[in-house]
Amino acid sequence: MSKDLCKELARILKGEAEQKNNMCMVTRARTDLKPTILGQTTQSEMVISFEYSFEPIPNKSETLNLAEFVFLQEEVNPFLKAISRNDQIKVSAIHNHWLFDEPRLIYMHLESIQSPIRFAKEIADALKKAGIK
Repeated sequence: MSKDLCKELARILKGEAEQKNNMCMVTRARTDLKPTILGQTTQSEMVISFEYSFEPIPNKSETLNLAEFVFLQEEVNPFLKAISRNDQIKVSAIHNHWLFDEPRLIYMHLESIQSPIRFAKEIADALKKAGIK
């Protein structure tokens, strides 16, 4: 995957791009979240980051697109409603990671095989519709 395409994906998703083994990784911290776990404030990337990977498929223009999000409980359903309009994107998991977190954080995983630009734009649009800037 080209560096220019990876940078464009990061721009669309408002994140930081990194190339690894011909794969594009994009991360974005949710700076609007100020969670605590076991009563301790944390800004760990393990807790507050959106993560995306775009992996080329040999002899295809499409990529394997994977994503993990962190949401507040009230953001889950609006995002699901918005993303469900795209039949190529699959929700593969919705779960919590932590015990005793405040506010309650919910994590969601998505996957698709499609144009990486289309995937990024669909995600960006669904995040906007869910009220996540």
